[in-house]
Amino acid sequence: MQLTKEKRYTLLGLDLNTLTLYTIYLFAFLIPLVVGHPQLLVGSAINFLIIFSTLRYGFKRSLPVLITPSLVATGTGLLFGSATLFLVYLMPFIMVSNIILSYTISKQNNVLGIALGIFFKVAFLYTFTSILVQNIGLPSIFLNSMGLIQIYTALIGGSIAFVLNIFTHKIK
Repeated sequence: MQLTKEKRYTLLGLDLNTLTLYTIYLFAFLIPLVVGHPQLLVGSAINFLIIFSTLRYGFKRSLPVLITPSLVATGTGLLFGSATLFLVYLMPFIMVSNIILSYTISKQNNVLGIALGIFFKVAFLYTFTSILVQNIGLPSIFLNSMGLIQIYTALIGGSIAFVLNIFTHKIK
C-alpha cells in the first residue's frame, strides 16, 4: 500500500508537526517537574527544546517552551533545593533570556544564530544575576549557575537541536 505524502504525516488523524510541537510543550513542563536535577541535564534538555522548537516552528509558536520550565522549576522547588526562594528573583530574567535566545535564533536560522543567541542569553542572564548578587544579596553560587553552566547547557542543547533539525528535515 502506497502512502500519500498527506497520509504519511498524520497519526490517528493528527498532524505530526502539531503533535510534535505539543509534545515539546509537554516535555517543557515535565522535565523540570520530574527530572529536576542535575542542572546540566535539565538545562541541556530545556535548551534543546527551546532551540529545536524555534528552528522548527519559529519564535511565536515556541513561547510556551520559553516560559513554562521556569515557572515549573520555581513552583516545585526542585532545581536549587533550599535556594528556590532566590530563584523567584531570577525567574523573570531566565524567561527573558530564553526569549532572547529564541528570538535571535528565529532571525538567523543557522549555527550563527544559535551561537549569537547563546551569547546574548548568557550575557543578559549573567549581568542581571551579578546585579542581584551585589544589590539584594542573592547567593554568589548563582553566578556560576547563570554563567558558565548556562553556556554548557545551551551548547549541549543547541548542538543536539541543530543536528536533529537537519536530520528530521532530510527524512521528510
